[in-house]
Amino acid sequence: MRVNRTFSIPIELVQELKKKHNQSETVTRALRKYLDKDEVSTITDATDDELIQELRLRFGLMDAKSELLNTIRLMLK
Repeated sequence: MRVNRTFSIPIELVQELKKKHNQSETVTRALRKYLDKDEVSTITDATDDELIQELRLRFGLMDAKSELLNTIRLMLK
């Protein structure tokens, strides 16, 4: 069962969250990770889209490698 809640968060987080495909799932996973200190996240926990987005940020948004990753990301959808 799911319940809607309203919380106050910094605008920077709101802007980052807007970029996520499934915002509710992103928040749920983040809270579970925060609340369960014993659980260690690994690279295998990340979705393909999250991995591609992180790689794009490392190259810079207008870099040719970044654009290639964006094309791959769009093909996976």
